[in-house]
Amino acid sequence: MTDNSNPGTLSDLISQARFKLRWFDLGRRVRSVPRSAADAFEAGDAPWPHPYLREAWVGLLLWPEEGGEPAVWFLRLPLDEQGKLQFAARDNFLALLNRKLVAGDGSDAGEQLGSALSESGLVYSPPPERQATFHAHAARLLRRAPSAHYENVLAYLRAPDSGTWGHLGLQGIADVSARWEEHRQLIDEALPQIAAPVFVSLCQCLESEAIDHRLAAAIIRRADAELQQQQPEAAILAAAVRGISFSPARGLRHEFLQRLLHSDRARAGETLAAMGSRCPEDLQEPALAALWLTALAESQKQETFNLLLADLMFLPATRTALLDALRSPERPEALARAFGVFLHGPQPTH
Repeated sequence: MTDNSNPGTLSDLISQARFKLRWFDLGRRVRSVPRSAADAFEAGDAPWPHPYLREAWVGLLLWPEEGGEPAVWFLRLPLDEQGKLQFAARDNFLALLNRKLVAGDGSDAGEQLGSALSESGLVYSPPPERQATFHAHAARLLRRAPSAHYENVLAYLRAPDSGTWGHLGLQGIADVSARWEEHRQLIDEALPQIAAPVFVSLCQCLESEAIDHRLAAAIIRRADAELQQQQPEAAILAAAVRGISFSPARGLRHEFLQRLLHSDRARAGETLAAMGSRCPEDLQEPALAALWLTALAESQKQETFNLLLADLMFLPATRTALLDALRSPERPEALARAFGVFLHGPQPTH
């Protein structure tokens, strides 16, 4: 490749390397990002549509224009105070990629681009369930068959009382989740019986799917049954929150979140973190925002409070609802104290 052009964006460079490209966000869940939104973000005209912990957690699916195996890049791109791309980090990355392409002989642009990733400092490895969900979505986009683990998961869902779940592959669970509409009845009927680890993995994959009212209700029933236990398993409750977080069944979800927040047994950090990280739109509802903040302040360490609140303050609509609750004269003392430390740091002791 000769250096006859200087690509201004990552998309331009990938296009010059003769690859097709699809952008995904992997922050709070796996979701496709329209090319228009990605272009506006790269141009500095718009913020990343789904910021998480002040970064854009990006998945790039590349496949050669002339056929061949696809490639996947996972990048964490730093954002400024407005949620827009920090150009310095991106431009350094572009320069590195471009040097690799210029130095290469043009025989394998994919290999040259890939070799630059490890030097960039922007590459990350998503959690296993997030990677599995991404690959399930990519396979459907590329019209490829599901993984070899897919049929084993379906067989288990048909007979969940068989007890044979330890051999199930996470990729198979993600493949089934990505095809939830096709398998809705099977999943619905199996949910009360499946082993807790399978339920957790299934919900972690379903958080990227807009599951319907019926399937969301089935997940909630499993969680409500757990909530009746003397010592509910936090992993089950947190997984249920995640599993229904992208469902359009908003009313069902709100009622469930309120039940959790009113229960002292559900105030585990894992459950509250799932609400904060996966349900930011729900926390725009004033009553839920106040309940969640109070539970967080009363039951968790200040560091946890600070981390979750700082992330949500990056989302304008959610920030407004949270600030209303934080500044309310009716806020409990624990919340007032936690918010004061969040703003000003701990008070000195004498």
